[in-house]
Amino acid sequence: MTRDVIAGHPEDDVEDRFYFKHAYLPVVEDERAVGIIAIPDFVKTYHDHYKVAQNVMDSIINSSKNLIISAGPDARINLVNVTAQEVLEKSEEELLGRRIAELVEGVNLLDVIRTGVEPPIKTIIFKNHNYINRSYPIRHDSNIIGAVAILQDITDIENIVGELESVNELNMELDAIIESSSDGIFVCDGEANVLRINKAYDEITELNTSDFVGKNMRVLVENGVYSESVTLKVLDSRELVSIIQKTSTGKSLLATGKPVYDDDGNIFRVVTSVRDITELYSLQQRLEDSRKITEQYMKELSSMRLKTVRNIEGMIIGSEEMSRIAEMAMRIAKVDSTILITGESGTGKDLIAGIVHKYSSRDGKPFIKLNCGAIPENLLESELFGYEEGAFTGAKKGGKPGYFEMAEGGTLFLDEIGELPYALQAKFLRALQHKEFSRVGGHKLRSIDVRIVAATNRDLLDMVHEKIFREDLYYRLNVVPLFIPPLRERSDDVQFLVVHFLNIFNENYGMKKRLSLDVLDIFEKYSWPGNVRELRNLIERIVVMTPDDVITVRDLPDSFCEDAECADVRGIAVSGFMPLKEALEAVEKQLIKKAYDKYSTTRIMAEHLQISAASIVRKAAKYGIKKK
Repeated sequence: MTRDVIAGHPEDDVEDRFYFKHAYLPVVEDERAVGIIAIPDFVKTYHDHYKVAQNVMDSIINSSKNLIISAGPDARINLVNVTAQEVLEKSEEELLGRRIAELVEGVNLLDVIRTGVEPPIKTIIFKNHNYINRSYPIRHDSNIIGAVAILQDITDIENIVGELESVNELNMELDAIIESSSDGIFVCDGEANVLRINKAYDEITELNTSDFVGKNMRVLVENGVYSESVTLKVLDSRELVSIIQKTSTGKSLLATGKPVYDDDGNIFRVVTSVRDITELYSLQQRLEDSRKITEQYMKELSSMRLKTVRNIEGMIIGSEEMSRIAEMAMRIAKVDSTILITGESGTGKDLIAGIVHKYSSRDGKPFIKLNCGAIPENLLESELFGYEEGAFTGAKKGGKPGYFEMAEGGTLFLDEIGELPYALQAKFLRALQHKEFSRVGGHKLRSIDVRIVAATNRDLLDMVHEKIFREDLYYRLNVVPLFIPPLRERSDDVQFLVVHFLNIFNENYGMKKRLSLDVLDIFEKYSWPGNVRELRNLIERIVVMTPDDVITVRDLPDSFCEDAECADVRGIAVSGFMPLKEALEAVEKQLIKKAYDKYSTTRIMAEHLQISAASIVRKAAKYGIKKK
């Protein structure tokens, strides 16, 4: 028979009839087969499903990191998971049948089985680890058939809880510190997103910052909340930055931003502290206004002083420094001491020598000038001391007097005395000391009454150390030293000199040229390496070459407009021919650079230059322009 009817179902009930294939198992007694049992397939299938479920349950229990130990009615272990075996350091075979109380102190499943009461959760210490113990009775049809103990290792959890408590305490301390600060504290992340703001910041700025957290500083600047952001400047420069920041509430803040770096050297926080300096800023503005008024008064005063400037022997005396030098020259002119005038080329040393002669007792007597560097060395001796007839080939009949004789009773001004040949210096020293000399080719000593005023733009003392200038002659000349500072160190004189030379050349050439105030400002800031001589030559040049009566910055040579301030006043200027494309790129580069220096965002730059923000970024990359 291949089909059979399940017991309990009538064979003639066709609707309720279930047919199954049989499985045949031998019946064995005393190792002998005594029969065969037919088992329907549904029983075998149930048995297989039970085994699968049992395997799944075992896998679940063994995968737990908790210790799971089950005991039967007699409180002896009948199930233990892998974690428990590892912790107890015993195999399953060694643990089955034992009581858990013998293995883990504090866990008693016998009481749980007897009472059926679930004991409270408690902590036990086992092998230097802290465990939470939960014990439960196992019931079946209201009968207690055993109990199970679950032990959870909480050592790591307690460590984490301890760390969390420390972190919480630190956070509380940090909050207390930030909130107790009288300065406003403003914290952003490395992308300029707002993270936290203290109460003092709200009070100082009078801003409603309730929705600021999470917003980016670029957005807040673009929306006009701030005039500029110190956070963005810190991220650009990667260093401490302080700025004067204005808010939409009209406050002026001294904002100082400091970068905070992570272990990789990246900025992950920017901490900004602010102070209200509205009153201070207002005071600063008033002081600035006062400064401008003072400058205006000074200009008017200078204008008045121009009317009283002195012209002494061609030297314009307007500044206090030059007045002091001129007064000193007039004072030492009263005595016959030798004077050594030092200073850079072009400062007017010859004019000072003229003042000395004019205000001395020798006025009305000869004032002879000799540039020692302008006469060939082989002729200088005869020029200074003269020569006798027949002294050399070509000598004039009767001889010729030299500069010493021509200056008799007056003043001999020897310019560039440092160029005096070393071989001639001994004879020159004798003439100074003994007031006598002999002509070239002669033996007769001639007495002289001449005052010597020498001048040089060289350092004679260095020349003495280098053995190219006699030490005794140096000290004989340097009886009364007089130093004339370069024009760059007495810029107050520039305006007086400009007006003086302008009047001279207007009169000489029949013109009415005048300078704009911008030109005068640039002149006062220029270094004037050629001193007064350079200024005089420049005034003559621009008077002659400028087509208009008003001389502006555009009329100045390019060397005067190398700085940005002059370039701003001058505007766009072309110094020579170049390809049009190159000229346009040069102008474009200047404008992009100025925009980056002046404005904080590309959006604002784009508005002023009337191009897109993307074009700003692209052109800046092209010319290598970056934010400072």
